[in-house]
Amino acid sequence: MRENARLQVRSFDVFDTVLTRRVGDPEVVIALLAHRVAPYDGPAGAFAAARLRCERDLTRRLGRHATLLEIHRAVAGALNEPVARAADWVRVEEDLERELSVALPGAVDRLERARKEADRVVFVSDTPHTAAFLRELLERAGLATPEDRVFTSSSGAHSKSRGGLFHAVAEELHEELGDADFVHVGDNRHGDVATARLEGWQGVWAPEGKLDRYERLLEQHAAETDHLTSWLAGASRLARLEARAAGVAKPIAEVSAGAFAPMLVGYALWVIGQARARGTKRLYYVARDGAVMLEAARHVVGALAPDLELRYLHGSRQPWIFGASATSDVILSRWVTPRRDFTPRTALARVHLTPEEAHALTGHPLTDPARQHAALGAEEREEIARLMQQDPLLGRVREQADVVAQQTLAYLQQEGFFDGVPSALVDAGWEGRTAAAFDHLVRRGGGEKVDHFVIGMLPSTADPRQEDGVRMTPWLFDQQRSPGSGLGDGRLFQAPNLLVEMLCAGTEGRTIGYEQVDGRMRPVLAASSNDPVLAWGLPQMQSVAVRVAELAAPHLAASAVHVDCRPAVAEGLRAFWTDPTREEALAWGAFPWEEEIWPPYSPVAQRLTTRDVLQRLRRGDRRIRRTNSWRAGSAEVSGQPWKAMLRLKAWQDEHGETLRKVPRRLRLEVAKRRC
Repeated sequence: MRENARLQVRSFDVFDTVLTRRVGDPEVVIALLAHRVAPYDGPAGAFAAARLRCERDLTRRLGRHATLLEIHRAVAGALNEPVARAADWVRVEEDLERELSVALPGAVDRLERARKEADRVVFVSDTPHTAAFLRELLERAGLATPEDRVFTSSSGAHSKSRGGLFHAVAEELHEELGDADFVHVGDNRHGDVATARLEGWQGVWAPEGKLDRYERLLEQHAAETDHLTSWLAGASRLARLEARAAGVAKPIAEVSAGAFAPMLVGYALWVIGQARARGTKRLYYVARDGAVMLEAARHVVGALAPDLELRYLHGSRQPWIFGASATSDVILSRWVTPRRDFTPRTALARVHLTPEEAHALTGHPLTDPARQHAALGAEEREEIARLMQQDPLLGRVREQADVVAQQTLAYLQQEGFFDGVPSALVDAGWEGRTAAAFDHLVRRGGGEKVDHFVIGMLPSTADPRQEDGVRMTPWLFDQQRSPGSGLGDGRLFQAPNLLVEMLCAGTEGRTIGYEQVDGRMRPVLAASSNDPVLAWGLPQMQSVAVRVAELAAPHLAASAVHVDCRPAVAEGLRAFWTDPTREEALAWGAFPWEEEIWPPYSPVAQRLTTRDVLQRLRRGDRRIRRTNSWRAGSAEVSGQPWKAMLRLKAWQDEHGETLRKVPRRLRLEVAKRRC
C-alpha cells in the first residue's frame, strides 16, 4: 500500500461488467430454470412468471434485494407447493448459474490492471445471490482473488439502485483501510454511475457487456424460438467482445456476430432438418459461398447430426453452366446473354473466347479489341449474344464447352457424386440457373437429380423448379414464388443476394474450371487467393461469425432443428442492410465487391457522381447505381443530391404500399361515419 496517500479502491459491478451469461437476457435464466425444477408439475411458464414477480414484489416491499431463498419460498406459496421445496429450487438455480456464467471477454485483463493501479479490488452487485455464491462464480471464472471483497445487496439493507450500498461498503472497508478513494465500474448508468457519484464515489460507465442492437433483436424472438435466439444473443456477445479484444473493428464485430452468425446457424439447423426429411446422407457445400457456411455447420451438425457427412465442392456457374451449354441450346442462350455493365471482353470470356479471337473469326465491330472494355448498351448485348450462338463462333463455343463438361464430370466422379450415396448441394442460391445446369451435367454423367438447399431465390423469367424440374428448396426467401415475404419483399429489402454473397465471400478465387494433375482432378482457380477481400479483413470477419456457432452449438437442443428462426434472422439482416449506422456504412461499404467487369473489384457502397450517372444514361441504363451495389451504404458515402435521392427512393419503397392505400382508407372512414 502507498504511504502518506489515500488508498485507492477499484470497485466492479459483476453481471455484464466482469461476468456474463451464455444467454442474452437474464430473464431467460428463469425460463430455463422453470424447465428444471422438480418435482414441480405445473406449467413452466407459470413458474417462471411467479419467480420473476415474487422477486420484484419482495424487493419493493423489503426495500432491499430479497435473498434467493426468500424468493423461492414466496414462489412455493404462490404456486401451492410445499415451502420445503424452496431450498431445492435455490440449488437448481445456483447450478444453472454455474453452467451459464462465464468471464466477460477482456475482464481478466481489466482486473489485472486495476490490481496494479489500486490498493484493493472489490465487487459490488445488486443480486439475490449471496456474497459467498457470487465469489464462487467469480473465482471459477478466474476473476476474483482471495484478497478481493464481494458485497451484495441481498446481504444487507441497502442496494445500488435504491441507494445506500456504496456508503455501506465504504464504512465497512474504512475499518480495514482507513480513508480511501473509490472508483466503481459498471454497465448500468443509474445504479453503477449516477448512484455511485451521489454517494461520493467516482462512477465509470462500461457498457460493453450490454446487448447491442442486433442481440436485442434476437432476444425479442426468444419466446417464439424456444430461446434459441437467446443462446445466439449470448454467444454473439461473447464472440463480439472477444473480437474487439483481438482488434476487430466495432462495426465489423457487431454485424458479424449479431446479424451474420444467426443466419449461418439458422441455415445449418434448417439444412439438418431438410436432410433428415429427404434421407440425405451427404452434403456438398459449394465454393465459395459454402466455405464459411461449412465452417459454421461443422459445429452445429457435429452437435446435432454427427452422422451427416459434410464435404466441400469446388464449383461455380462458369464451369457448370458453360459445360452444360455443350448439349443444351436453352442453357447456352441464357449463359451468353450479357448482364448490364458487361463489356465485350467479359461477355466473350464466359465462353472462353477473347476479343482478338472473335474478331479474327467474325470481323464484327463489337469484337474489335480496341473497344473491348467499353460497356455494352442494350442492343449491343443482344447482338453479341446472337454472334455467340451462330457460326463461326458457335462451333468454337460448343467445342470449348464440351471439354469443360468432360472435366467437370471427371471431378464430380472423383468427389463421389456417382457412388449412390443420397446427396444434396448446399449453396447461396439465386435464380436457379446454376442448379439447372448442374443437374443437366449430372444426368449426362448417368446420375440422378440431387436436392439443392439454398438460402434464397431471386426473381427470374423462368422458374427452374417448374421448367427444368430442379429440386431447389430455399430457406430464407423466395422471390419467385413468395415475393412479398421476409427478405423476399424487394421494396423493403434491396438485393439480399448482394448481402449474403458479401458475408459469405471466399478467401480464394472463383473456380473457373478443372484440370488433371498427377492422376487427380483439381479445380482451376481465377486466383489462388482473393487478395482484395483478404486485405479488407474477410478472415477476421468470418471467424467472428463461426465463433458464435462454436459457442452456441453445445447448448442447442435437438428440437432446435424444428424451430423457425427466419423472422429473427431477417430482422437482424434488415436492420444492418437498410438502416446501418454511419460506422457500419463506412466500414462495410469499403468491402471490395467482385464482378465480371473491369475493374473487377469495386467498393460495395458506390460513391455516386454526376459523371457516373450521365454515363449510365447515355448507354440506356436508367438506374443511377451499379447493379451490385449497396443502396444504404451508397447513400452514406455519396454527396448531394444523390444522397437525398437514394434515401427518398428507400422511403418510397418502404411506404409506397401504405401511401397507395390512403384514398381507400379515407373512403372507409367516410363510410363508417354514415352508419
